Amino acid sequence: ASASKTLFLSNMSHDIRTPMNAIIGFTGLALGNLDDKVRLKDYLEKIKTSGEHLLKLINDVLDMSRIESGKVVLDEQPVNLREIFKDAETMIAGQINEKRQKLYVDVTDLKNEVVYADKLRFMQVLINLLSNANKFTGQDGIIKLTLRQLGLPENGEAIYEIVVSDNGIGMSEEFVERLFDPFERERSSTISHTQGTGLGMSITKAIVEIAGGEIAVNTKKGCGTTYVINAPFRIAEKIEEAKFEGEIDKDRFKGKKILLVEDNDFNREIATELLEEKGIKVYEACDGVEAVEMMKDAKPGDYDAILMDVQMPNMNGYEATKAIRLMKDKEIAGIPIIAMTANAFEEDKANAISAGMSEHLSKPVNVDKLFRILERFI
Repeated sequence: ASASKTLFLSNMSHDIRTPMNAIIGFTGLALGNLDDKVRLKDYLEKIKTSGEHLLKLINDVLDMSRIESGKVVLDEQPVNLREIFKDAETMIAGQINEKRQKLYVDVTDLKNEVVYADKLRFMQVLINLLSNANKFTGQDGIIKLTLRQLGLPENGEAIYEIVVSDNGIGMSEEFVERLFDPFERERSSTISHTQGTGLGMSITKAIVEIAGGEIAVNTKKGCGTTYVINAPFRIAEKIEEAKFEGEIDKDRFKGKKILLVEDNDFNREIATELLEEKGIKVYEACDGVEAVEMMKDAKPGDYDAILMDVQMPNMNGYEATKAIRLMKDKEIAGIPIIAMTANAFEEDKANAISAGMSEHLSKPVNVDKLFRILERFI
């Protein structure tokens, strides 16, 4: 166990430092080329890509920790399997095109295509398998993704078979025995030039098994790899049509007033810039205590909403929200309070709502989602 942890920390150190090196390096280059818009744009895009990769590494480690502690619960909603496979194809298309690979997707043999599933986790499984196939298959390689329903539903449930296959480098028999173990990689990214935590397949297997399914692998060194998943899904009748939200009106927020409660200077600066670009007047508080004092002195209409961090010194966001909800003036007590926090798990969302918050938004902040939420409340 000690040796495994040492190897994992060594791999993680390399894999985290790689995107961090790019972020710091390209930031330095950007600062030195502020007048060259073409180069500046290129550097910023590379910084963004490296940041997204770093976030993926962190999420994988946190996911594995939660799976091992038994905290992962699937959020099953009616979903269309055909649409999920189309989304997965779209998400992986950039990586496939980059290596001039061919991806064949076959989702023709479906009698019931609307089922109950956790869309986020299902996509995570598909993207993990497709990303692996892409990484370990060379230029002009072939990758296949198929879905078929095995028989008619029984007791409202049907078995589905998902197959991801490639004609890539394959795996050795020795490594296949450890494939689904946490932190295992056949070769470190230093050797293979493929980055990751070695957690993707253990997370994939865990999600499949939590959903009541099984995953198997058939592979041979130099002869490609095939993953086969058999999983049961409850049949759903239909999916509620989502209303098209359209473009956000640029002038929608002009003159609105928001209290931003955030202890981190950089996070506060970023959020303020984003809000002010839309014409919002931003008032700042550095912790829960300051926010509560400002609300005690406020009159109805002074603020339209509060963006509240959760983890802060002196008084956290949950405590501040409870204090505001208990204020005598009903209009002040009822102000929309939106958690904008790095606490991103399902139980964090539940904690935010039970503390009296109106909505939960996880960091890094999705800008479009932030303004969709504000549009609903103000």
